Amino acid sequence: MTIEPSLRLVAYLDWTFVSLPGDSPMRLSSIDWRWALPRIAAVFLVTRLLVLVVAFAVEVSQPAPASLVRVEERPVLSSLTLWDGEYYLGIAEDGYHTDPSYGPDYAFYPGYPATIRAASALTLGDIGMASVVASNAAFCLALLVLYVLSVRHLSRERAILSLWYLALAPGAIAFALSYSDSLFLLLAVSAFLAAETRHPWLAGVGLALATLTRAPGILLALPLLVLLAQEDGWRPTRTWLPLLVAPIALACWFTWLWWLTGDPMAAVSAQSYWDHPAAASGTVLGHAGLPRDHVAGLAPGLVIVLWLGSLLFHCFLFVFFRPDKVRPAYWLAAFLAVASVFMAGRLQSAPRYLAVAWPFDWVLAGRASRVGRGIVLAAFAGLQVVTLWLAFTWQVPP
Repeated sequence: MTIEPSLRLVAYLDWTFVSLPGDSPMRLSSIDWRWALPRIAAVFLVTRLLVLVVAFAVEVSQPAPASLVRVEERPVLSSLTLWDGEYYLGIAEDGYHTDPSYGPDYAFYPGYPATIRAASALTLGDIGMASVVASNAAFCLALLVLYVLSVRHLSRERAILSLWYLALAPGAIAFALSYSDSLFLLLAVSAFLAAETRHPWLAGVGLALATLTRAPGILLALPLLVLLAQEDGWRPTRTWLPLLVAPIALACWFTWLWWLTGDPMAAVSAQSYWDHPAAASGTVLGHAGLPRDHVAGLAPGLVIVLWLGSLLFHCFLFVFFRPDKVRPAYWLAAFLAVASVFMAGRLQSAPRYLAVAWPFDWVLAGRASRVGRGIVLAAFAGLQVVTLWLAFTWQVPP
C-alpha cells in the first residue's frame, strides 16, 4: 500500500523525453493554422500584457531618480526604451557618433537601428514608438516562424508550449524592449527553417542579416553548416556557398567602421568600453544623459543569484539533449548561445543571451512530466516579473 503511491509519484515527476515526430517533418501546407494562430496570439498578447503591467506598476510606485535623463518621457514608453535602447534610438535618429561624449555606439550592430529607421515611416517619424513597434512586430513574426520550425520536431501542443517557455523566460523581457533580440531571433529562426526546407540562399541571407544585427550571429554559421551537411553529406557542395554571405557582410561592416573611425578593429575595441566603466567616466549613456556611474555596481548579489542561476540551469539542460531527439545542429546552436555569454563577458546579460536559444525550449517542452513542465513555466514567469522590475527600476540591465 505504501509502494504504489511512491511509484506513482516517481512516474508523475519523470522527465523522460517524449517521442517526437522528427522523422516525418510537417509541411507548411499541412499546418492547422486555425488551431495554431489563436494559441500563438495568446502567447504574444499575454506576455506583452505582463510587460506593460509591470512597467506601469514601476512608473506609478517608483519615481525615476532626479539625475536620470531618458530619451523618452512618455508613460510606459520611457521604460521600454531604457538601457541599451537609448543607444539604438540615437543611432536610428542621428547615425553612429564619433563624439567621445557618447561613447563608442558602433559597438551596436546596424541591423536593428536600420529597422527602427524603416519602421519610423509608419509612426510618422516617432523613433521611440518605432523602436517598440519594430521589436514587438519582429517578436510576433518570430513566434510564427518558430512554430513552423518547431512542429517539424515536436507535436503541435508541445510546439506551442515551447513558445510559452521562450516568451516567459527571464531574459525574454528584451523581446518587448528597444533591443535587437527580437529581430535577431526572427532572422536566426528563419535561417534554420530555410535550411531545413532546402532553401540555402534564404538561409544565407537570414544568417547575414542576423550577423549584422548582433555579434553572436556569425556563430550560427556552424550549426547551419552542420544542418546542411546532414542533408548533403560532408563533402562541400553548392549549398554551402550561401553561408559565405555572412562573413562577407561582416567584413563590409568592419571596413565601413574602419573608414568611420580609423580603427580597423573598431567593432571589437568598442566592446571593451563596456568592460571598463572607469575608463568611460564623464561620458553619457546613449542618446540620453545618464552618467555611467549611476548604474555601476548595482544589485551585484541579484546578478549572481539570478543570472548565474539562469546560466547553470541552461547548462544542466544539456543532460537532456538526446541526439536521437534533437538534431546535432540545434545542440550546437544551444551550446554556442552559452559560449557567447563567456565570449562577450556579459554575465549580467546571460538570461538575455540564452533567451534566443530556442532549442532549450524544445527540450523543456519535450519533458514527459506535466508537473515538471508546469513548475518550470511558473518559475520562468515569476523570474521574468522580477527581471522586469529590476530593469525598469534601473537596478540591473536586461
